Amino acid sequence: MGLALWACSLSAWGNDPQRCLVCGMDVAKYPHSRYVVTTTDGQTHVTCGVQCGLTLHLRFKEKWKSATATDLLSNRPFDAEAGFYVYKSSVITDMSPGFIAFRRRGDAEKFARGFGGEVVTYQEALAIWGRLMN
Repeated sequence: MGLALWACSLSAWGNDPQRCLVCGMDVAKYPHSRYVVTTTDGQTHVTCGVQCGLTLHLRFKEKWKSATATDLLSNRPFDAEAGFYVYKSSVITDMSPGFIAFRRRGDAEKFARGFGGEVVTYQEALAIWGRLMN
């Protein structure tokens, strides 16, 4: 997504908790993939899922502080940096190609055996998404 489009999305949706800050999707429709980014100034930004959350991490750079992802199986938030992600499975939760969040590696591996995809760490997901965005 280009910088101009990203800036446009900020002005169009602001920090509306019902809309993903990046793509504008209704986050209420995606509670199983909800992702929340916190910046160093204490603001929180809700996104529809991991992919948009990774986008914010790359855009905010030094302003990025932390994030919580939602575990697909338990539907509970956890520290995104400590999680594991299935990338490019046959299941698309919010966006394609998609990253699906899991708190535990074993759960991600079991999911990938059933639905395909690659199990990656947070830093690997960030690197993959960074390459795809450029």
